[in-house]
Amino acid sequence: MNRDRKNNKLFALMAITATVIFWGYSFVSTKILLNDLPPVTIAFFRQVIAAVVLAVILYIKKLFVRMPAKDVFLLFASSFFGIVLYFLFENMGLKYTTASNGSIIVAAVPIFTLITESLFYKFKITSRVIVCVIISIIGVFLVIFEKGLDFSSGYTKGNLLMIGAMVTWVIYTIICKSLTGKYNGIVITAYQMAAASVLFIPLIIPEFKQWQSLSAYSLANLLYLALFCSALAYYLYNVAVKGLGATVSSMFLNLIPVVSIIGGVLVLGETVSFIQIGGMLLIMFSLIFVRQKY
Repeated sequence: MNRDRKNNKLFALMAITATVIFWGYSFVSTKILLNDLPPVTIAFFRQVIAAVVLAVILYIKKLFVRMPAKDVFLLFASSFFGIVLYFLFENMGLKYTTASNGSIIVAAVPIFTLITESLFYKFKITSRVIVCVIISIIGVFLVIFEKGLDFSSGYTKGNLLMIGAMVTWVIYTIICKSLTGKYNGIVITAYQMAAASVLFIPLIIPEFKQWQSLSAYSLANLLYLALFCSALAYYLYNVAVKGLGATVSSMFLNLIPVVSIIGGVLVLGETVSFIQIGGMLLIMFSLIFVRQKY
């Protein structure tokens, strides 16, 4: 029994480590793909491929379910904010800013989700939460304006688009609260990706003229985003939550910006300043500090 428990915990640790690597490097892969494909097209094919894979899993495990009209509406709403708008902002943002910056800014999502949930669900905001929000905002500010307050620069534009991605994900999280208690997690994810694939169609039409043949390297990055970051990583994260608990698993996610920075430096030749590192550390500290309470 103890051996099985240790093996399960070891597998959970391996699962969360792989998840962090997959999601951390996704910013680098997207940056590479932007050389060959426009932003919306990347997001569209990433969702379509992942949706097909998850649909096969649902079929094999016989997990398909029918949803009432209200839940279908919530499903499409969550897909619109959490997938369509999120990846629209993220992919467009990564055209202008670095993979490192993108991951650092998005890392602040849990803090802002917590403060938003407190407003919607009326639970008390403690002084700890307020302090963490302030620290996180300072960290994000340092990263966004690391090169100064030049709103006309592409660099700042990219960072602000990443803020847009963060906001849409917070909205997505609030909407999903009504779905997560009713359905299996993999069912929700598969249905959301299928819905997003449909919602993306009118948005990719203007990009048709920008399509070009993909190199083997770019195709590999697209498949990596779809199969590993959208499909496999989700499964592995759920394995980790089951074996380690939600709190420990979420703590590991604080390492995602570290993976992105390493990948950005080694693969893309990006440089990282002390101000960026300082901003990242402030955000990570705020996440660790607030999760000691929640």
